[in-house]
Amino acid sequence: MFSRFWIRLGKFGLFTLIAYLLMAWIVIVTIIIREELAIVDATKVISVFNPAQGSSTIEGQVRNVFGDPVPFGVIIVGEHLVQADSTGAFRIMNVTSGRHTLEIFAGDYARYTREIQVEEGINHPTIKYETGLWPQVFLVDFHVFYKENDEIFGMVGFANGTTEPIYIERASILSPGGEAISDILHDNDGFGYFMDLSNKLEVVLEPQKALKWAPRMVQGGEFAPLKGYFPPGPYSLEVHYAFQEGHDLGQYHVLTITDHLDLDNDWHPHLP
Repeated sequence: MFSRFWIRLGKFGLFTLIAYLLMAWIVIVTIIIREELAIVDATKVISVFNPAQGSSTIEGQVRNVFGDPVPFGVIIVGEHLVQADSTGAFRIMNVTSGRHTLEIFAGDYARYTREIQVEEGINHPTIKYETGLWPQVFLVDFHVFYKENDEIFGMVGFANGTTEPIYIERASILSPGGEAISDILHDNDGFGYFMDLSNKLEVVLEPQKALKWAPRMVQGGEFAPLKGYFPPGPYSLEVHYAFQEGHDLGQYHVLTITDHLDLDNDWHPHLP
């Protein structure tokens, strides 16, 4: 009788554990589904099981205003919903031809909405630069190239997706070992270079020198070639920035973006 009691107790404990794990799984799946669906308008119902069938295909790559790929965005066209891969690439099949609304939801980027004309066959809408995703935060662009072993050059840009001005106090290029190579603002009159690119930019001198970046503004540029020995590896751009209060107190956020050296024989930095 003693052994039967323990056997029954063990069965009851096992049943309770299985029930608990099943309930926990249901709760977790429900939370994930709700989080994923939260990006879709509540006024819109999308059938992912029975979307409208057509003979057209939409292929593309989601990129931002700098032309950089944006991974894992959710793309909606009519009743079709897909997710881009780690490179921003996506494909939507069986789309009916005609006028459609293309919507994209991705991380810290603003909701993307655009009307596209879908023709019979394969369609490739361009989603980059002027037609790319706009950030809701402060976004930095950095690409570094080399032509010879003793010189590097590259592209740098800033996008202020907020409604307040941002003060950029420093933008330093760091070697793979973390050593500062150059400050693209304080060296070679970088402040003046960016000022010449747009009349929306302003250099402030107090309480410390900084580049005042206007709200809802994007601007890309280049940094001057730098001479020296530059081994292969990850190079970083370390940007010190702040909103008005932080700038007044001399307290800056630090944003770091990394890129690897790319060969560019024609001395003309660009992206695909």
